[in-house]
Amino acid sequence: MENLNLLEIWKQNESLLDQSIKLNTKLLKEVKLDQAKSSLQRLLFLPVSTLVFFILAASYSLHFAVTHHATWYFAFSGAVVTFFSLLFILSSARQLRQILSIDYHAPVVKLQKRMAQIKVSVVHNLRIAAWMLPFSPFIGLFFFKVLFEVDLAAAVNFNTLVVVGVLTIVLEMISLVIQRALRPKNINKKWLNWFLQGSGSQVDQALGFLNQLRDFEDEAEK
Repeated sequence: MENLNLLEIWKQNESLLDQSIKLNTKLLKEVKLDQAKSSLQRLLFLPVSTLVFFILAASYSLHFAVTHHATWYFAFSGAVVTFFSLLFILSSARQLRQILSIDYHAPVVKLQKRMAQIKVSVVHNLRIAAWMLPFSPFIGLFFFKVLFEVDLAAAVNFNTLVVVGVLTIVLEMISLVIQRALRPKNINKKWLNWFLQGSGSQVDQALGFLNQLRDFEDEAEK
């Protein structure tokens, strides 16, 4: 009889323990998901501000290219700024959609995958900036004309053309090095995480909260 009572008590304690674990897991999940969501909400400013800025930049640079079509280098410089502005617009819109469409009730593994995709989108903006480097001389022509009404090309001589040519080659090499460094396989490197502080580190913070939740769930299942 005593053994039966002990067995019954043990079963009751085991049931209470299971309920306690489930409750703790649920509460922890809510807390960690709220923390992850809060981190990503802070990231929203980046794609929104980028989107607004480059919509304005694309509109003006397209107008600039059309109104200066008679001068080839101004038309080309306006077209270059328009092209890269459109790339930033598309990239930022995709990043914004990824953040807003996250289902925080999905399994943790799926959330981790979605947040990793957001980080890739943030890095993609850096890759676009790297693509711009070889076109810096033309982008400089555009901004000097827009901001100061100065035609830099009018003062160009042969020596200046040589310098610009060499600079373009150097910038192309730098661009290739940066493109190589920003490949997806380097997405979790410490130097890249440091570089993304304040403009993408929120994703790592959110992933950190999810990793803590994943570890707790794994321990609870053992």
